[in-house]
Amino acid sequence: MNIQVTYEATTEDIVASVTANAASRLWLRWAIVGLWLLLAVACLAAGSVMFAIAAICFGFVQVVNITAGGRRMGLKVAPRYVGSTTVILTDDALQLKSPALDRRIPWSSVNKVVHNPVAWTVLAHKVGAAPLSATVLKAPFTEAQRAEVDAFLARLPKVGHKGQVQAQAQVQVGAR
Repeated sequence: MNIQVTYEATTEDIVASVTANAASRLWLRWAIVGLWLLLAVACLAAGSVMFAIAAICFGFVQVVNITAGGRRMGLKVAPRYVGSTTVILTDDALQLKSPALDRRIPWSSVNKVVHNPVAWTVLAHKVGAAPLSATVLKAPFTEAQRAEVDAFLARLPKVGHKGQVQAQAQVQVGAR
């Protein structure tokens, strides 16, 4: 793979990507709703109607806060990615250059790639190094390029470094 794309990233694009990542975790919202409803039922069973109503209200506020949190996080990371951005994707690495960021992430260190309709968010961590992330907007890519990138990302191993594999193996051995 050898793809190079240049685009103008806006704050709205980055916020939309981060918000889409937060919104993709519907299980989290349902888990929160379920826990607060369970608490409300327990309060009702104990005869505390006011606490049951409060539990339902707090549950609703937390679910709404997930969306607002995604927007706040997007606004926080947007300055790194806003402006003229060049993305170079090769078989070895992802390179992203923006006015505030020049990042190279080898595919061998990628732990996770979050897909949403707006962007790919690449998360990487190599043993002994700080975690890295990069948000690559999909809109500037042609359909053929997107398909090529998606196929390439699908072939990446789930674990990008030996340290994580070794830690998982130790946990499995310890559990026996």
